Amino acid sequence: MEGWGCEVKSDPQNIARAERKAVTRAEMDVYRKERGSAEIDLLDEVLLSRKRAWQVAAGFAAFALLAWGVAGGTMLRYAQPLPQYLLTLNKSTGELSQVSIVTQSMGMDEATDQYWVSQFVIHREAYDFNAGQTDYDFLRLTAAGQVADDYLQQYRGAKPKDKVLGDSESTSVHINSVIVDTKHRVATVRYTTTKRYRDRPNADPPQYWIATLAYDYVRRPMNAAERFINPAGFQVTSFRPNPESPANVGRVGG
Repeated sequence: MEGWGCEVKSDPQNIARAERKAVTRAEMDVYRKERGSAEIDLLDEVLLSRKRAWQVAAGFAAFALLAWGVAGGTMLRYAQPLPQYLLTLNKSTGELSQVSIVTQSMGMDEATDQYWVSQFVIHREAYDFNAGQTDYDFLRLTAAGQVADDYLQQYRGAKPKDKVLGDSESTSVHINSVIVDTKHRVATVRYTTTKRYRDRPNADPPQYWIATLAYDYVRRPMNAAERFINPAGFQVTSFRPNPESPANVGRVGG
Protein backbone atom coordinates (compact mmCIF):
# COMPACT_ATOMS: atom_id res chain seq x y z
CA MET A 1 0.00 0.00 0.00
CA GLU A 2 1.34 3.32 -1.00
CA GLY A 3 1.47 6.02 1.63
CA TRP A 4 2.17 9.67 1.84
CA GLY A 5 5.70 10.52 0.90
CA CYS A 6 6.28 7.36 -1.11
CA GLU A 7 8.12 7.96 -4.42
CA VAL A 8 6.18 6.97 -7.51
CA LYS A 9 8.41 5.53 -10.18
CA SER A 10 7.46 6.02 -13.83
CA ASP A 11 7.47 3.07 -16.19
CA PRO A 12 9.73 3.78 -19.21
CA GLN A 13 8.07 1.07 -21.19
CA ASN A 14 4.60 2.65 -20.77
CA ILE A 15 5.88 6.09 -21.87
CA ALA A 16 7.58 4.70 -24.95
CA ARG A 17 4.44 2.76 -25.81
CA ALA A 18 2.32 5.93 -25.58
CA GLU A 19 4.72 7.91 -27.77
CA ARG A 20 4.75 5.17 -30.39
CA LYS A 21 0.91 5.08 -30.54
CA ALA A 22 -0.15 5.89 -34.16
CA VAL A 23 -2.56 8.75 -35.00
CA THR A 24 -5.57 7.49 -36.86
CA ARG A 25 -6.83 8.89 -40.19
CA ALA A 26 -10.08 9.99 -38.57
CA GLU A 27 -8.17 12.04 -36.02
CA MET A 28 -6.14 13.66 -38.80
CA ASP A 29 -9.30 14.55 -40.72
CA VAL A 30 -10.83 16.15 -37.63
CA TYR A 31 -7.62 18.10 -37.00
CA ARG A 32 -7.48 19.34 -40.57
CA LYS A 33 -11.13 20.51 -40.49
CA GLU A 34 -10.69 22.28 -37.17
CA ARG A 35 -7.49 23.99 -38.33
CA GLY A 36 -8.95 24.93 -41.70
CA SER A 37 -12.06 26.45 -40.08
CA ALA A 38 -9.92 28.51 -37.71
CA GLU A 39 -7.73 29.81 -40.54
CA ILE A 40 -10.80 30.72 -42.63
CA ASP A 41 -12.33 32.58 -39.68
CA LEU A 42 -9.08 34.47 -39.15
CA LEU A 43 -8.84 35.34 -42.84
CA ASP A 44 -12.45 36.58 -42.88
CA GLU A 45 -11.77 38.71 -39.84
CA VAL A 46 -8.66 40.24 -41.46
CA LEU A 47 -10.53 40.96 -44.70
CA LEU A 48 -13.45 42.52 -42.81
CA SER A 49 -11.08 44.73 -40.84
CA ARG A 50 -9.40 45.90 -44.04
CA LYS A 51 -12.77 46.62 -45.65
CA ARG A 52 -13.83 48.72 -42.69
CA ALA A 53 -10.51 50.57 -42.74
CA TRP A 54 -10.95 51.42 -46.45
CA GLN A 55 -14.50 52.59 -45.82
CA VAL A 56 -13.35 54.89 -43.02
CA ALA A 57 -10.48 56.20 -45.17
CA ALA A 58 -12.84 56.81 -48.09
CA GLY A 59 -15.23 58.69 -45.80
CA PHE A 60 -12.47 60.98 -44.55
CA ALA A 61 -11.26 61.56 -48.12
CA ALA A 62 -14.78 62.52 -49.27
CA PHE A 63 -15.18 64.89 -46.31
CA ALA A 64 -11.80 66.49 -47.00
CA LEU A 65 -12.70 66.91 -50.69
CA LEU A 66 -16.03 68.52 -49.77
CA ALA A 67 -14.37 70.87 -47.29
CA TRP A 68 -11.78 71.84 -49.89
CA GLY A 69 -14.51 72.53 -52.44
CA VAL A 70 -16.47 74.70 -50.01
CA ALA A 71 -13.35 76.62 -49.02
CA GLY A 72 -12.31 77.10 -52.62
CA GLY A 73 -15.78 78.26 -53.64
CA THR A 74 -15.90 80.72 -50.76
CA MET A 75 -12.49 82.14 -51.63
CA LEU A 76 -13.44 82.45 -55.30
CA ARG A 77 -16.74 84.13 -54.42
CA TYR A 78 -15.17 86.78 -52.26
CA ALA A 79 -12.16 87.24 -54.53
CA GLN A 80 -14.41 88.75 -57.21
CA PRO A 81 -14.67 92.54 -56.99
CA LEU A 82 -18.14 93.84 -56.20
CA PRO A 83 -19.59 96.88 -57.89
CA GLN A 84 -19.52 99.84 -55.55
CA TYR A 85 -22.84 101.30 -56.57
CA LEU A 86 -26.28 100.12 -57.60
CA LEU A 87 -28.77 102.35 -59.37
CA THR A 88 -32.33 101.95 -58.12
CA LEU A 89 -35.56 103.35 -59.49
CA ASN A 90 -38.25 104.90 -57.33
CA LYS A 91 -41.37 103.64 -59.09
CA SER A 92 -43.55 106.28 -57.46
CA THR A 93 -41.54 109.29 -58.59
CA GLY A 94 -39.47 107.76 -61.39
CA GLU A 95 -36.26 109.09 -59.86
CA LEU A 96 -32.95 107.26 -59.98
CA SER A 97 -30.85 107.05 -56.87
CA GLN A 98 -27.41 105.66 -56.16
CA VAL A 99 -27.07 103.06 -53.42
CA SER A 100 -23.74 101.79 -52.13
CA ILE A 101 -23.73 98.00 -51.75
CA VAL A 102 -20.34 97.64 -50.11
CA THR A 103 -19.05 98.89 -46.84
CA GLN A 104 -16.42 101.44 -47.61
CA SER A 105 -14.58 104.31 -46.04
CA MET A 106 -14.67 107.28 -48.39
CA GLY A 107 -11.45 109.22 -48.65
CA MET A 108 -11.32 112.97 -48.31
CA ASP A 109 -10.41 113.37 -51.98
CA GLU A 110 -13.49 111.49 -53.16
CA ALA A 111 -15.83 113.22 -50.71
CA THR A 112 -14.44 116.63 -51.64
CA ASP A 113 -14.74 115.98 -55.36
CA GLN A 114 -18.29 114.72 -55.01
CA TYR A 115 -19.25 117.81 -53.06
CA TRP A 116 -17.87 120.27 -55.60
CA VAL A 117 -19.22 118.32 -58.59
CA SER A 118 -22.72 118.19 -57.12
CA GLN A 119 -22.62 121.89 -56.21
CA PHE A 120 -21.57 122.78 -59.73
CA VAL A 121 -24.44 120.82 -61.29
CA ILE A 122 -26.98 122.32 -58.88
CA HIS A 123 -25.88 125.91 -59.57
CA ARG A 124 -25.46 125.26 -63.30
CA GLU A 125 -28.84 123.64 -63.94
CA ALA A 126 -31.09 125.36 -61.39
CA TYR A 127 -32.94 128.58 -61.96
CA ASP A 128 -34.40 130.75 -59.21
CA PHE A 129 -34.81 134.44 -59.87
CA ASN A 130 -34.28 135.30 -56.20
CA ALA A 131 -31.12 133.19 -55.95
CA GLY A 132 -29.86 133.93 -59.46
CA GLN A 133 -26.95 136.06 -58.34
CA THR A 134 -25.63 133.24 -56.14
CA ASP A 135 -25.74 130.80 -59.05
CA TYR A 136 -24.13 133.34 -61.38
CA ASP A 137 -21.27 134.07 -58.97
CA PHE A 138 -20.60 130.39 -58.38
CA LEU A 139 -20.43 129.60 -62.09
CA ARG A 140 -18.26 132.62 -62.76
CA LEU A 141 -15.68 131.24 -60.31
CA THR A 142 -15.93 127.51 -61.07
CA ALA A 143 -16.53 127.28 -64.83
CA ALA A 144 -13.63 127.63 -67.24
CA GLY A 145 -13.29 128.06 -70.99
CA GLN A 146 -16.26 127.04 -73.12
CA VAL A 147 -18.18 125.89 -70.06
CA ALA A 148 -18.11 129.41 -68.67
CA ASP A 149 -18.97 130.98 -72.04
CA ASP A 150 -22.01 128.71 -72.56
CA TYR A 151 -23.44 129.58 -69.16
CA LEU A 152 -22.70 133.31 -69.09
CA GLN A 153 -24.11 133.72 -72.60
CA GLN A 154 -27.57 133.06 -71.20
CA TYR A 155 -27.36 136.32 -69.22
CA ARG A 156 -25.88 138.47 -71.95
CA GLY A 157 -27.22 140.00 -75.11
CA ALA A 158 -30.58 141.50 -75.85
CA LYS A 159 -32.61 138.83 -74.05
CA PRO A 160 -30.88 137.76 -70.83
CA LYS A 161 -32.53 134.83 -69.13
CA ASP A 162 -33.28 136.57 -65.85
CA LYS A 163 -34.91 139.51 -67.66
CA VAL A 164 -37.08 137.29 -69.83
CA LEU A 165 -38.24 134.83 -67.19
CA GLY A 166 -38.06 136.88 -64.02
CA ASP A 167 -39.80 134.98 -61.23
CA SER A 168 -42.45 133.46 -63.50
CA GLU A 169 -40.81 130.07 -63.29
CA SER A 170 -38.14 128.17 -61.38
CA THR A 171 -36.15 124.98 -61.88
CA SER A 172 -34.98 122.81 -59.00
CA VAL A 173 -32.28 120.16 -59.20
CA HIS A 174 -32.07 116.86 -57.35
CA ILE A 175 -28.77 114.95 -57.50
CA ASN A 176 -29.37 111.21 -57.85
CA SER A 177 -25.79 109.98 -58.04
CA VAL A 178 -22.23 111.23 -58.33
CA ILE A 179 -19.43 108.89 -59.34
CA VAL A 180 -15.97 110.43 -59.50
CA ASP A 181 -12.65 109.24 -60.83
CA THR A 182 -10.32 111.11 -58.51
CA LYS A 183 -7.21 110.02 -60.39
CA HIS A 184 -8.29 111.40 -63.77
CA ARG A 185 -10.73 113.96 -62.29
CA VAL A 186 -13.71 112.94 -64.36
CA ALA A 187 -17.22 112.61 -62.91
CA THR A 188 -20.55 111.13 -63.99
CA VAL A 189 -23.64 112.74 -62.49
CA ARG A 190 -27.26 111.65 -62.70
CA TYR A 191 -29.78 114.25 -61.70
CA THR A 192 -33.40 115.30 -62.07
CA THR A 193 -34.74 118.75 -62.86
CA THR A 194 -38.29 119.89 -62.06
CA LYS A 195 -39.76 123.06 -63.54
CA ARG A 196 -42.50 124.98 -61.76
CA TYR A 197 -44.54 127.98 -62.89
CA ARG A 198 -45.84 130.74 -60.72
CA ASP A 199 -49.32 130.72 -62.29
CA ARG A 200 -49.74 126.91 -62.39
CA PRO A 201 -50.57 124.71 -59.41
CA ASN A 202 -48.70 121.67 -60.69
CA ALA A 203 -45.08 121.29 -61.77
CA ASP A 204 -44.01 119.87 -65.09
CA PRO A 205 -43.05 116.18 -65.21
CA PRO A 206 -39.48 115.67 -63.96
CA GLN A 207 -36.70 115.54 -66.52
CA TYR A 208 -33.86 113.06 -66.11
CA TRP A 209 -30.29 113.87 -67.03
CA ILE A 210 -26.87 112.29 -67.08
CA ALA A 211 -23.81 114.52 -67.36
CA THR A 212 -20.11 113.88 -67.74
CA LEU A 213 -17.73 116.57 -66.61
CA ALA A 214 -14.01 117.09 -66.26
CA TYR A 215 -12.63 119.17 -63.41
CA ASP A 216 -9.46 120.33 -61.78
CA TYR A 217 -8.19 122.44 -58.89
CA VAL A 218 -6.21 125.52 -59.81
CA ARG A 219 -4.58 128.37 -57.95
CA ARG A 220 -5.56 131.83 -59.04
CA PRO A 221 -5.76 135.24 -57.40
CA MET A 222 -9.05 135.74 -55.54
CA ASN A 223 -10.35 138.32 -53.14
CA ALA A 224 -11.91 137.48 -49.81
CA ALA A 225 -15.48 137.30 -51.17
CA GLU A 226 -14.45 134.96 -53.98
CA ARG A 227 -12.56 132.68 -51.57
CA PHE A 228 -15.77 132.29 -49.55
CA ILE A 229 -17.45 130.92 -52.68
CA ASN A 230 -14.64 128.75 -54.08
CA PRO A 231 -11.83 128.31 -51.55
CA ALA A 232 -10.55 125.13 -53.22
CA GLY A 233 -10.05 126.66 -56.67
CA PHE A 234 -12.44 124.10 -58.20
CA GLN A 235 -12.71 124.43 -61.99
CA VAL A 236 -14.91 122.58 -64.49
CA THR A 237 -13.31 122.41 -67.92
CA SER A 238 -15.88 120.24 -69.68
CA PHE A 239 -19.61 119.73 -69.04
CA ARG A 240 -21.79 117.55 -71.27
CA PRO A 241 -25.38 116.98 -70.07
CA ASN A 242 -27.65 114.56 -71.94
CA PRO A 243 -31.31 113.79 -71.29
CA GLU A 244 -32.42 110.32 -70.26
CA SER A 245 -35.84 109.18 -71.35
CA PRO A 246 -38.15 107.63 -68.72
CA ALA A 247 -37.94 104.34 -70.65
CA ASN A 248 -34.15 104.30 -70.29
CA VAL A 249 -34.41 105.25 -66.64
CA GLY A 250 -36.75 102.34 -66.04
CA ARG A 251 -34.40 99.87 -67.72
CA VAL A 252 -31.43 101.10 -65.72
CA GLY A 253 -33.30 100.82 -62.46
CA GLY A 254 -34.56 97.32 -63.27
